Amino acid sequence: MFLKLCKYEFKSIARTLLPIYLAVIAVSFINMFMGIGSLTNGYYENFMRNISFGQDILKLFQTVSMLAYFGVMVAMSVLTFIIIIQRFYKGLLCDEGYLMFTLPVKPWLLIAAKGTTALVMSLASSLAAGISILILIVGAFGPVKFMAAVTSPEIWAKIFQIFNEVPSWPLLLVEFIVLIILSGFSKLFHLYFSMALGHLANKHRILMSVVAYIAISMILSFASGFVMIVAGNVPFFQTLVNSIDLMPGLRGISTFMNYMFIFSIMLSIVQIGVFFFGTERILSEHLNLE
Repeated sequence: MFLKLCKYEFKSIARTLLPIYLAVIAVSFINMFMGIGSLTNGYYENFMRNISFGQDILKLFQTVSMLAYFGVMVAMSVLTFIIIIQRFYKGLLCDEGYLMFTLPVKPWLLIAAKGTTALVMSLASSLAAGISILILIVGAFGPVKFMAAVTSPEIWAKIFQIFNEVPSWPLLLVEFIVLIILSGFSKLFHLYFSMALGHLANKHRILMSVVAYIAISMILSFASGFVMIVAGNVPFFQTLVNSIDLMPGLRGISTFMNYMFIFSIMLSIVQIGVFFFGTERILSEHLNLE
């Protein structure tokens, strides 16, 4: 049932977001040759120099293409955020919730499906943005120079040297990927929990959701700062920090990153537990669709 719920969510979200992903990639290719890329690689400067008004045309096209690129990037970010909120709020807390809660599934499964699809689409938006930036980089350097740099033995030698100096890099990579996924879920369930809390109010539920989100964010910031202050005065952590400072080369940095990743992962797990089960309790026991 979980996969069926995710499939339904993906179909609903993809109708809106897939076209904007394609638009981002298409505008990136335009900027690769005629927009941002051509500002540095000079593809068309010699050609346009022979035309009396060629430089003005090129500058106009570059300006328009750059504005279009930043426009679609902003649109993708805003649409992704709005759709994530809309799919949860309208799907579970408004009229559509009557239909969803008649399904033979527990509320936690509905929340999990909403969160999973939202995270995947958020990562897809980030991937589209990353591909677009890569396309611009290729355009800025030119395909030949870019491929020469990517395949350069000197660059790969330096990369392998760093890997040799940091033997724990596979562990750090795994921890980083896990942290990205868990922090994404934490932020999504933070939104869901805030909307569920705001829905408990009889009036101005959207406003109360925003207030709840801000209040929770402030509490988390205060708690994080308090924990850091307390930890900084604990002898064990002071000794640990001093020992890391004495480590040679990149070993100290990698050890510090390892501890920070582990701490952040544990913190994200706690936040996910609080936000997820808090949302589930509200939807299970205090749901009011009136």
